[in-house]
Amino acid sequence: TYGNGKFVAVAQSGEGDRVMTSEDGITWTAGASAADNGWLSVTYGNGLFVAVAFTGEGNRVMTSEDGITWTARASAADNFWTSVTYGNRLFVAVASGGNDKLVMISPDGINWTAQTSVEDNNWNSVTYGDGKFVAVSSSDNGNQVMTSPDGITWTAQNVAYRGTWASVTYGNGLFVAVASNIIGN
Repeated sequence: TYGNGKFVAVAQSGEGDRVMTSEDGITWTAGASAADNGWLSVTYGNGLFVAVAFTGEGNRVMTSEDGITWTARASAADNFWTSVTYGNRLFVAVASGGNDKLVMISPDGINWTAQTSVEDNNWNSVTYGDGKFVAVSSSDNGNQVMTSPDGITWTAQNVAYRGTWASVTYGNGLFVAVASNIIGN
């Protein structure tokens, strides 16, 4: 992700150095994460970097104001958190497994509240744009896209094709999602 004048990336493995930062996207500096968790996603919003992980005991969120010094935070549940985004003054994260609350929200990136998703799917990615949050799933057992205006109430949406949807983003007035196994599409 990019924010506060720097790029920040997180890793799911390594010995302590599971964060790296760069001011130009070319030269990177390794840094320590708040915990040796499996960090999968990082975003920036409201002056704060926020990362989520799929492993850890009660500390599957970490935050940083500068991208260098990180603080472990309690997640709403020990779910397999796969993606986090920021929009409309709210951080929203989705999970690919765990308990039945596969969404969590936070106004400050520090205090998190569990929310119910449309279905107990493997939610792989979430983004914000055009006044709504959009999440995609790789589960082939129901709805694979859900949207929300506030991160709390989610609505199922039709997908063009059923598949293993891996990531979604928003830009230039358009949501774009990619999948890993839809033949020809």
